[in-house]
Amino acid sequence: MADNKESNEVESFQPQKLPASAYLVGALTQFALGLHSPFLQTYLVDMQNALYGVKNFAELGAFRSVGNVAPTLLQPFWGATSDKIGHRKAFVAFGTALGLFVVFLFLWAATPVDMIVLYAIQSILFSIQIPTWLSLIGGLMDEENRGDELGKLGLATNFAALAATMISGFIAGMPALIPILRNAFGSLGPLIFPSVEAWREAYYIPFYLTAIVGIMASILALGIKEKKQPNNNRKGFPPIHRLLSQPGDFRRFSFVAVFFSFAMSMAWPYFIVVQRDWLNSTILEIAIASAVMTLSIVIFTIPFGRLSDRVGRKPLILLGRGLLFLVPLLYAFALNVYMIYVANILAGFCVASSMNAITAYIYDISPEDERGSHLAVYNTFTGIVYLFGSLLAGIFGQLILIAIGSEYLSVFIMLIVSGCLRFVASFFYLLIREPREYSSTLWFELRRVRPSRRHDTDLV
Repeated sequence: MADNKESNEVESFQPQKLPASAYLVGALTQFALGLHSPFLQTYLVDMQNALYGVKNFAELGAFRSVGNVAPTLLQPFWGATSDKIGHRKAFVAFGTALGLFVVFLFLWAATPVDMIVLYAIQSILFSIQIPTWLSLIGGLMDEENRGDELGKLGLATNFAALAATMISGFIAGMPALIPILRNAFGSLGPLIFPSVEAWREAYYIPFYLTAIVGIMASILALGIKEKKQPNNNRKGFPPIHRLLSQPGDFRRFSFVAVFFSFAMSMAWPYFIVVQRDWLNSTILEIAIASAVMTLSIVIFTIPFGRLSDRVGRKPLILLGRGLLFLVPLLYAFALNVYMIYVANILAGFCVASSMNAITAYIYDISPEDERGSHLAVYNTFTGIVYLFGSLLAGIFGQLILIAIGSEYLSVFIMLIVSGCLRFVASFFYLLIREPREYSSTLWFELRRVRPSRRHDTDLV
């Protein structure tokens, strides 16, 4: 009897892990995102070339801005509502289905302004999914192994996104595929595959598949067994002002993120110009650049997730943010597509180090029944900063273009400015505080993996 009791106690302390259904839904959702996300700015650049023959950096900045801020404007509402009602998987399913279906409508955007408006609508709809999904999976795992579980989930979802991106890149190189599919379906072909302009056909199947896979993911999300919250723990909508005005780790972290988020987003409108215009990259080469970044994330996500559980979140955040300044500098001096691949591999390393650590850090410092709200408020706060960073960078780049008449110098200057500001802003993360002590340090872990020097070897 004593042995059985002891065995039951041991079993009761087994760490809670994410179910297989969460991995499947997360992988399908990221597969859908991987089909289209890496090519949206390319699509807008091709649209500008088809309509104007020149670049409009203000439009590129505005496009990137709505992609940053639109998904976050309503996140506090969705996060708080899901915390209060408790049916998070319903929010996940609804946001996934609607947000990804609208991607197919991008094919009929007549002008860049139309595309910006549609992108804003799509981003707002998909914002329903973002905080509710993070809150849903946050309730399905324990704090002790949260970094490890997020790392495993990140591995599965990033691998799915990588596969989808490569599939889209290969499909883009087969423009004759659309007429073949129309003919294969006979009289239904024009209804199933409506006609578009020739330059858009490279994006047709990726956008089409995005909608289909999104619907599949939303249906499967309803099958996740959700952890129920006690009624007496459900709280009302926490306003942004309340969470950001209360002294504590969350407010400190949010304000620290302002400086780096602004500097980081300044470079985003210009990366695609370097690839598509400076280097004349094909869609397949753009897909490879995105894929190597995703592969880098996949390789480092689980090790960094486990490492953050041992050494804390702060060292990993500092590592990832501290090296990101090199990425825009590599783009600014890129002579060929291989330098872009190197920059994206480095970017993937930095993302793997910092992003899961940031999510885990917010989980650690927020109450269990308000995690969705805290994540949503943080995403909204940084999303607004991203809005101004990308928008102002686009406007400044356009003003430089008007003043000096050189598209190359406009892009080069903005990339250098972003790199310098990223470097300075990364030091602000030294101000954040860990909510608890950890069993090891980053320096100790690095010394453990470093091969020890034999004492009987000669020193050179």
